[in-house]
Amino acid sequence: MIFIQPYLTALSWLLLAPPALCTPLRSPQVKRQLWTELPPTPKLPEPISTTTFQTGDGVHLWYQKYNEQAGGDPVVLIHGGLGYSAYFGDVLKQLSASHYVIAVDRRGHGRSTYNANDTFTFEGFASETAALLASENIYRAAWVGWSDGGATTLAGLLDSKINPTISRAFVFAGFQKPEDTNSTYAETAIAQEFIARCREEYAVLQPRANFTDFGTKVVTLEATLPQWSDVDLAKIEGGKVTIAGAEFDEAVNLNVQPHLNKVISGSKLVILPGVSHFAPVQNPALFTGAVEDFLK
Repeated sequence: MIFIQPYLTALSWLLLAPPALCTPLRSPQVKRQLWTELPPTPKLPEPISTTTFQTGDGVHLWYQKYNEQAGGDPVVLIHGGLGYSAYFGDVLKQLSASHYVIAVDRRGHGRSTYNANDTFTFEGFASETAALLASENIYRAAWVGWSDGGATTLAGLLDSKINPTISRAFVFAGFQKPEDTNSTYAETAIAQEFIARCREEYAVLQPRANFTDFGTKVVTLEATLPQWSDVDLAKIEGGKVTIAGAEFDEAVNLNVQPHLNKVISGSKLVILPGVSHFAPVQNPALFTGAVEDFLK
């Protein structure tokens, strides 16, 4: 794992640096490609729910249900690291026009709290997502995970108790080990812009929380976990899994999604063209279309 320390150091610097130093400079004269841009964070539909699920250790996990009357297995949107459900906002609006959708902020993210002594794990995130759904008497749902949310979905699929509750799984930009992450990601302008934005958003969503402390927990998670072997992933029932990647993913190495598709026998592989790791905000219609196809 020779790249882990540089990756951890670079991202840690971004988390610890003053906000002004974290904001990337962009030249207005240069026309940029869609996959290099980070569009404004979408808005969640109003009103914003104040409903939370309380875990056994006192953490409050925020979630909101949309178009529950549509019935059927709900589609659970599980966001990426450092972000929160609003990054799925435009996708959520399109999906919820015809589907029952649930947005969840994972422990520490967005409007969900965390404890100072927490150590984040993907297995823990998956377990809490399943427990939250069970509190609503939901024992069958389609999980749509993005990045860390994709790893959370894989963790759920690998758990013998959670797996039966996942009717289908859409894993976008997922990974099986820290080495799957692009070691230069933290140096990109889009990563720097994303982290600076997350810092600002976190101050509004959780004014009493410490973004640097929270961010360090996320970076430590991503630099050390998951540690799944091909043998582990081969145990997943691939018929209900779609592995999705982005043509220009700058965060996860481009060979990862085809590899996941290969080792999870029977899974479907979809590569979204013209977008990067931030596809749900860069081209929400394209991303939603892929999810709609997966749900058919």
